[in-house]
Amino acid sequence: MAYHIHKKYKSIRVYLQKNGKYRKVKQIRNREQRIVSDMNHKISRKIVDMARENKSGLKMEDLKSIRNAKPTKSFRYSLNSWSLYQLRQMIEYKAKLLGVPIVYVNPQYTSQECSGCGLIGSRNSKVFKCLHCDHADHADVNAAFNIALRQGRGQSVADIDVTEGNTDILKEANLWMMETLEPHELYRGSMSVNKA
Repeated sequence: MAYHIHKKYKSIRVYLQKNGKYRKVKQIRNREQRIVSDMNHKISRKIVDMARENKSGLKMEDLKSIRNAKPTKSFRYSLNSWSLYQLRQMIEYKAKLLGVPIVYVNPQYTSQECSGCGLIGSRNSKVFKCLHCDHADHADVNAAFNIALRQGRGQSVADIDVTEGNTDILKEANLWMMETLEPHELYRGSMSVNKA
């Protein structure tokens, strides 16, 4: 979402700069920052509140080395304009304030490793497909499950003993995320469907 906001306001800023309206460019940049900051506050609050209500912690990728990678030009633009760092800071601050623990995991292969069997699969743009167990999912959803399943030191899904605890969590979460006519728990409120 923040990417689309940045993209929209960038085109407006480029147009205004070409016409020499620098004061207006500054106003637009400030408006963009306020919108993204407000959005990050709401998202971080919802994430931390959900973790607290469920008496659970949070797991996030340890992305400290991402800025040291050799990115493409388009990735460099998105890296410098994204609000991920601000969102992380807000989540960390609110989680600490409410006593919600955060564990950082190794981000290596999270979107390429199968969340079903633990083997490396094929990621083609936004789609993940496991060649071993035929599991297919959105690459980001697959990565989210892998992050949730990893231990704090970057343990792989294949190293987890699946005989302990509930092994239906992945299946239940996939069912929860399937498209339905009813709104999901996360989206209840102003975006919910009115029942007649």
